[in-house]
Amino acid sequence: MKRFIIIAAAMLFAACSNYEDFEFTGKVVDYEQCTSGSIGYAVSLTSPDTIGGEYTTRERETYQNVVVIYGADRLLKANSNISGRIYLDPNFSKAECSIHYTDRDVPEAVFTKLKVD
Repeated sequence: MKRFIIIAAAMLFAACSNYEDFEFTGKVVDYEQCTSGSIGYAVSLTSPDTIGGEYTTRERETYQNVVVIYGADRLLKANSNISGRIYLDPNFSKAECSIHYTDRDVPEAVFTKLKVD
């Protein structure tokens, strides 16, 4: 039984940290509140150019190829050009945020590396 618990714990730990991140470049077009100390940034991607969705900002501007990215290590401003690495996490806001936006259909991701250009 003890061996089973150790194996199960190891598998759970491996599952929590197993993700495939990839390089991206884009521009911050909006933000979404997640919790009192966490923000998701709507980023219109220039690369890769096929994974995002259509997104309408608070100012009613519509952008294509947008992904909402969480976990920035600093505050980002609108129109900032950014790059780095992210991984897709389709359930991030459901699992981590006290506010979950249901009126949009764009992928969610998490930063693993962030550079502000």
